[in-house]
Amino acid sequence: MLPPRGGARHYCASRVSVPSASDPRPHARGGACEPPVTTRPALPLRWAIGFGVLYAVLGVVARLTVVEGQSVSLIWPGAGVAILWLLAEAPRRQRFVLVPLLLLHAGVAWVTAAPPLVVLLGSVSVTVQTWLTVALLRRWCPTLLGAGGTESFRSPRTLSYTCAAGVLGSVAGALLGALGVWAANGSWDPWVPLAWFARHFTGILVVGCIGHLAWEWHTQRVAPRARGGHRAELVVLWAVSAVAVAAVYSQPLPVAFLLMPLCVWSAARFRTFLAALHALGIGVSALVLTLVGKGPTIGLEDPVQEIVVAHVFLVAVLLTGLAVGTLGDRIDALVVRMGRARARAAEQAELLAEMTESMDEGLVVLARDGSIERSNGASRRLAQRVRPGAPDEIALVALVDLILDPAPHHTGASRGELGVGDVQVPLDSGDELVLAVSRTELADQGDGRSGVLLVLSEVTEHRRGLRPLVSFASTAAHDLRGPLTAIRSWLDLAAMDLDPASDTAASVERAQRAADQMADLINDLLAHAMAEAGDLVASDLALGGPTGALAQAVALLGPDDVLEVPDGLPSVHADEVALRQLFANLVGNAVKYARPGVPAVVRVRAERHGPRVIVEVEDNGVGVDERERVLIFQRFHRSDTVRAGFRGNGMGLSICQTIVHRHGGTIECLAADPGPGSVFRFDLPAAASGDAPETPPLTVRDVLSRA
Repeated sequence: MLPPRGGARHYCASRVSVPSASDPRPHARGGACEPPVTTRPALPLRWAIGFGVLYAVLGVVARLTVVEGQSVSLIWPGAGVAILWLLAEAPRRQRFVLVPLLLLHAGVAWVTAAPPLVVLLGSVSVTVQTWLTVALLRRWCPTLLGAGGTESFRSPRTLSYTCAAGVLGSVAGALLGALGVWAANGSWDPWVPLAWFARHFTGILVVGCIGHLAWEWHTQRVAPRARGGHRAELVVLWAVSAVAVAAVYSQPLPVAFLLMPLCVWSAARFRTFLAALHALGIGVSALVLTLVGKGPTIGLEDPVQEIVVAHVFLVAVLLTGLAVGTLGDRIDALVVRMGRARARAAEQAELLAEMTESMDEGLVVLARDGSIERSNGASRRLAQRVRPGAPDEIALVALVDLILDPAPHHTGASRGELGVGDVQVPLDSGDELVLAVSRTELADQGDGRSGVLLVLSEVTEHRRGLRPLVSFASTAAHDLRGPLTAIRSWLDLAAMDLDPASDTAASVERAQRAADQMADLINDLLAHAMAEAGDLVASDLALGGPTGALAQAVALLGPDDVLEVPDGLPSVHADEVALRQLFANLVGNAVKYARPGVPAVVRVRAERHGPRVIVEVEDNGVGVDERERVLIFQRFHRSDTVRAGFRGNGMGLSICQTIVHRHGGTIECLAADPGPGSVFRFDLPAAASGDAPETPPLTVRDVLSRA
């Protein structure tokens, strides 16, 4: 008896109305069919009548197995029909199943001459058993048909919960039913509750589970096994099973376990529904043969014991088939999911390959050992300009070597118009190729593999156009100092001849402040131009000590300010003027942006990592908001923290960044720990003298890690 296709059938969420936020049932995720969220329609009357008639017929047949002197039957397949009936009905209409079920069971028991107490408590036990089992199924297995889902037993977990619900429901029913038998007979037989439990649990498992699988087969599309058997194999399986059952039950030896491998064969090669039907055929055949006095259990004295053993065998056979079948379903689902994931990954890889091939920028992926793992068309075209006519592999190696280890006069540190990360590549034709190079470390994906992504952009013409602009900025800033000096001098002379209390003197004072501010701006512009375009003369320089780069920064401190410079700082290989300018700006900012009433405390730390020295300058000032820690290095940018209460033009940190970049490093702003305050971390080339202990490099290949 199967619910109609148009009545209790469920559909994927894409084909139902918008979900209700108040629906408490868990839903499937990840694109799978979700339990419907609309109100389920009532079971059509013809199907309700069909379930009722089937239950009554099976009940009458079961009552024919009552042993003389007993009041209960040996089998009760109607227990599974009752479960399916209640599952097919909408949850809000359970009474339209439970009340007819109670009356039907009572009627069947009364017609077949059951004692009144057995009729009463037996009817109540079946009703309670059915309600409890379905309630637990709907709570524990929301993916089941009838419980809010769209499938039958598709995983060992669902099968386990179904068995647990059947056990609990059957235990409750067995206790009530055994109580009725005890009251009717006046004596207690321990086999009665055991037999009651066995027959009802077997009915739930056999009829209920197989009926539920048939329901799914009838209403849903069930995929075949990934590596399933064919019809000829199925015919052979049934033929072998028939012969095996006849052989086992035609003799008294207890060798029924030999039938188990046939269930495993069926479940492993065919869909779960077909495997369940096969297990049902074996189990029912064994049960019927036991009822007619055949098989290994005929030596038992009590027929109730014989049937209990037959029930156990039937349940074991069916559970074996269902367990292997659901496990196979789970494996098939994982195989399908893995296949789809591989297909999506292949599509994404193909799309990524097409995207990278269409880019104008060259992309090169370097492995941990520096070898080239991947490249795109733009990088290969650039490589062919470096080594015309050479194979792409050789040309790429030559290009990467020139990028990773350029000559000193081919980097941005030697020419002002070259930007951060720019590399000048000489060509065989005598021309030059300027590449803007960015380097990004690729995270380890868990397989021990990591590397570096190089992005190469040709900026030859763009950088060539910057050369006169850099020269103009330097010249303009230098030439403006002369007229401004004259203006400041004349303003000073005018102020000397004016009454300090007059309005004219106040106006002249405002003009002097504006001239001083303009002088600071021109000085910063000149310093920035020198930092960008000035020639760098690098040498080994000490950071600490009386002659170190930090010595002159002490003059910027106030009476109560502190500059902490530990002994043993490593030396660097840098331009002396630029390095002093770098520390002067950082220490000067720490003093300038100190918190009101709090003396500035500046701490300098440095540590060598491979060919670089990592320097940190920490202060206890007002700090920088996280969202502005990148913006503050832009020219003329001032953070909101200092804009209102401090004077400045926003050039100091831009000059610091230019100096660090021209020395091949990077600079960043971090929050002080503990705050308040800021930490400016940057790296410079290490001195060749090696006057400080060297810490192992931070990355696989330090030259690749410079972002």
